[in-house]
Order: sequence, then structure tokens, then C-alpha cells
Amino acid sequence: MGASPDPHRFEQVDWDEVGHSRRFVTPARAVFFAGVVLLVGLYVLQRVDTVSLGVYLERIDWVILLGTVVLTSGVIVPAVRRRELTRRVLGRLVSRPIHAAGAVFLGVLSLVAVVGPAVFGSPDLMFQHRFHAPYGFTGEASWSAECLGEVTDGEGITRYCDGTMTYPLGTNHRGHPMGHLVVEGARTTLYVLVFTAAFVVPLAAAVGIVAGFRGGRIDDLLMSYVDVQLCIPAIVVFFIGYMYWNVSLLLLLVMFGLLSWGGIARLVRSETLQRREDGHVLVARSLGASPFYVAKRHIVPNITNTLVPAIFHLLALLVLVEAGVAFLGFHHLELYSWGSTIQEGLDPSMTGVGLVMEPHEVWWVSTFPAIALTLTLVSLKLVGDGLRDALDPRRNH
Repeated sequence: MGASPDPHRFEQVDWDEVGHSRRFVTPARAVFFAGVVLLVGLYVLQRVDTVSLGVYLERIDWVILLGTVVLTSGVIVPAVRRRELTRRVLGRLVSRPIHAAGAVFLGVLSLVAVVGPAVFGSPDLMFQHRFHAPYGFTGEASWSAECLGEVTDGEGITRYCDGTMTYPLGTNHRGHPMGHLVVEGARTTLYVLVFTAAFVVPLAAAVGIVAGFRGGRIDDLLMSYVDVQLCIPAIVVFFIGYMYWNVSLLLLLVMFGLLSWGGIARLVRSETLQRREDGHVLVARSLGASPFYVAKRHIVPNITNTLVPAIFHLLALLVLVEAGVAFLGFHHLELYSWGSTIQEGLDPSMTGVGLVMEPHEVWWVSTFPAIALTLTLVSLKLVGDGLRDALDPRRNH
């Protein structure tokens, strides 16, 4: 067994990083301001129709792009600057096959969500190709539908159509390829993850750290607000917004995301209250380290055991909430979600366009998005547990 680290040894302080924390212009801030300026410029160009961007970006797209800038400046830039620590953390994350599988799935999901819509485009309505079975399977087809595979006559007027590689995952009642719907659902899921990670999590962490670090009236005020917020049911607020404004993914994210961070704020506050009196924190403060540096370098790394799983639990929860709300039908009709696609495959009134069919006869419509949703939730859980172990400061010595 290797020698355990000496608990009485002082931690080596990176004075260059301390100096950077006191400067206004840092690499992370420079990337953030540059990204914001770029987005503002592109937004103005789109609004005045001076230059065509090739695609019209909706309000939710601009918000997600801003969230991407926040994550780039707050996560990617520090990770690049501290490459040795990043390699060590990633190595520990993928050291276990199950955690590596979760991380790979989330990476593939993100890549598909970004690249997929540009590759597949927006499919046209193809009612003549509705309910084509996946490749290797056979499904019932009406006489008015065009069968791309081999046709087999059944009893009476029933006929069956074999699936082909034209639609390897089959089609829904509109003739949309299921592969396209799964990809579009991945983009919606990525939007939820980016919004939550870029805006909700930092807000919760900041409130918890400020409340625990400052204490006194600030602590009482912030925690009183959190108590009030936790008493407000997000679903009720969302339904009120649904009645008075156009339903959109942005409305759902704002209502649920900004009313769901109280638990993390409480958790961070509780951990901060315990850590702010630790010896290494007192030494850093006595040596002139700024509160921001102390929080980033000494408080946050020492609460990862509880904070990281809570963050990924919130990410999974909001992904599930979005799918659930879409499953109930409270979503924009032009926004494809795994939840709404699952609902289409389970609701006979939706699956019976021109056909009298049961949900199990068009099982692929609900099965593939359900598998994608399940794998995403499981992967978030696995990666959260893996990062908790990899970021444990007791393993960094």
C-alpha cells in the first residue's frame, strides 16, 4: 500500500493563479466577453437582415449559445489551463468501464445533437410511408400506404410490409423517420442540459457559497428566499405561463430550471459552513487570497462528494421533466421531444391515422425514444458518480 498523504502538510499554493484571481482580465473572462460580443453582433445582423446566417435562430437558440459561451469560459478554459489536473480527472473517470460508457454515450449524444439536425435537415410529411417497420421487422400496412419492402398478404384484406434500410428505425404516423425524431429529441435534451449547467447550477452554487461564507443577515435573506422558492410548485407556474404566453422550451426551462435550484443552494451552504473554518481555508485567507479564489480553490473542491451527484441529479431530473411535460402534450408542435414521440406511439388516437392499430403494433415509435431517454438518465447518473470520485481532493495528492 502506498503512503497516505501527510494531513499536517500545507498545500502548495499556485501564486500565479492567486494573482490571476485578482486581475480583472483573465483568460476565462476574456473568452466570455469575446463570446458575448460575437453573439450580440450576430444577433444584430440577423435582426437587421444585413447578413444571412444560413439559418434563422430562435430565442431559445440564442439562450443556448450564450450558455455555451458560459460553459466554455467557466469550464473548458480552466480545464485547458490546468491540463495536468484535467488529464488526471479524465483518466480516473474512464478508469471504470461503466463510467467510461456513460461518458462516451453523453459525448455521442452531444455530437449527434449538434451535427445531426444539420445532416438530416427537416423531413417532409410522407403519409404514404407512415408506420414503416424498422429494418428486419414486419409491420401491418394499409392499402393506401406505399410499401418499400416486400409485401406479405395476411388474412382478409390485411397486408404486411417488411422494413428496409430506407428507414432503418421505421417511421411514425406522419412518415417521419424515427432516426430523425431521435436526433431531434437529442437536441432538445442537449438544450436542457446546457441551460441547466450554464445558468441554474452556477446560480445555486453562488447563492449557497455566499450565504455560507458571509453568514449573518445575507445568509438569512438568501435562505429565506430559497425557502419561499421551494414552496412554489414549478408545474403550476408553468401552466400559468402556458395559458398567457406561447408554449416554448424556453418557458419550460425558465419555470422549472429557476425554481429547482433551492436544494443545491442549501447543500452548498451547509458544506460551506463546515469548510470555511478548516485550517487550509483560514491559512489561505490570512495570506491574502480573495474570497473568490478561496471559494473556487478550497471550498468547491472539498464539497464535490455531495455537490457533483446533486448537480447531475438535477440535470437528469430536468431532462425527465421536459420529456414528461412533452408527453402530456404541453410542448410546441414543431419541437420534437422524446416525450412527445413516446406519447405518439402509446396513444391509439394518434397512431390510428388511417389505420386501426394498437400501440404494440407500432412499438418502434415509442421504444426507440424511450431507450434513448433511459440511456441518457442512466449515463448522467454514472458520470455524476464517476466525477464525484475523480474530483475527490483526497485522491489528488
